[in-house]
Amino acid sequence: MENYLKPNRKVNYGLDLGKVFIGQELNSHYNITVDESVHSLWSGFMPTSSYPENSREFAGRLGFHQMFLPYGFLLNFTLSLGVENFAHSSLLHLEIRNALYLSPAFAGDTFSCSIKIKNIKATSDNRYCIVESDHVLFNQKGESVFVLERVTLFPYFKPRVTMVSQIEESRRNHLFKEKILARARGIGMENKIDRFNQGDLLLHPLVRPVGKSENLFWATYFKNTHPIHFNYQRYKPGEIIISGGIVLSMVLGISGREFRQLLLPQVERAFHIVPVVAEDRIGAFSYVKSSVEVMHGFEEIEVVTFGLRNVDTEPELAEMAFPVELFGDLSKPSDVEYILERKCPSLLGKICCVAHWKALRKRN
Repeated sequence: MENYLKPNRKVNYGLDLGKVFIGQELNSHYNITVDESVHSLWSGFMPTSSYPENSREFAGRLGFHQMFLPYGFLLNFTLSLGVENFAHSSLLHLEIRNALYLSPAFAGDTFSCSIKIKNIKATSDNRYCIVESDHVLFNQKGESVFVLERVTLFPYFKPRVTMVSQIEESRRNHLFKEKILARARGIGMENKIDRFNQGDLLLHPLVRPVGKSENLFWATYFKNTHPIHFNYQRYKPGEIIISGGIVLSMVLGISGREFRQLLLPQVERAFHIVPVVAEDRIGAFSYVKSSVEVMHGFEEIEVVTFGLRNVDTEPELAEMAFPVELFGDLSKPSDVEYILERKCPSLLGKICCVAHWKALRKRN
């Protein structure tokens, strides 16, 4: 008589919805060392418009021994190291808030991530739960180098502890920004545009796809476990979705070329509207919300950038009249889609994400 075995063990990934409570802390299962080859690969994949991220000489003039790891790279690292034991079981990534570079990170550093659940609330129909969480990236010295808030949609569950606990504020200080600003004083940085003004609207000419092999490489490198990002056996080629962190980083990278040279960008709020799939072409346009002189020769710009999918931005939108309401304080995808349906239907389905961000820059 022949013997057969059926699978009888399964490892479950993501947040254990039967044990969730406000104040819960989760630690990444990974410690990952980033070497210079990875930094080079990222720089060849992602547009970067920051002297400290491109020039070892400039970083040295700021008092650091080597180039910083790019902001977008650390943002993705912070998000992705929380996938296996947190986001894998989620339904939708709703929003990123307050993504801050806290202290310099370099090739050769080893990183891990911790997650703290800040708030849990049910949707009005009690079908889903919205989880707000803090994600902090640490280096091998235990120093926090990057932090962000994530808002994530999960299937409905009842938290194990419903009373809101006191959660200490994550390391949201601006000491690093102040240090960089002080050290950059007197260092020459040439910009294409001397200064920006409130109401400036820019079409960014760079349009770039995220290729299949690039998507697979970074999904693997960042330990992204969700099959929708890489499983071509389960999903058709047009169904393989680029992770939100990659899309956001590409949109910011594309927009940064016209704003450079930038120091310490900071995403205040970002959300996605339509998914981007492998081989989609990503572009962007930006609206300057404010420009404030923070020190002689330096300004801090506040910008809202719209990511585009499969639009050749400059030639296709050169004569576009954009509704002013689009540049208001829109907080969710339905707000954007409502305006597009009524006043700009040609862009409906083509805006993939919205990012509210700020950065320091040198005036010529």
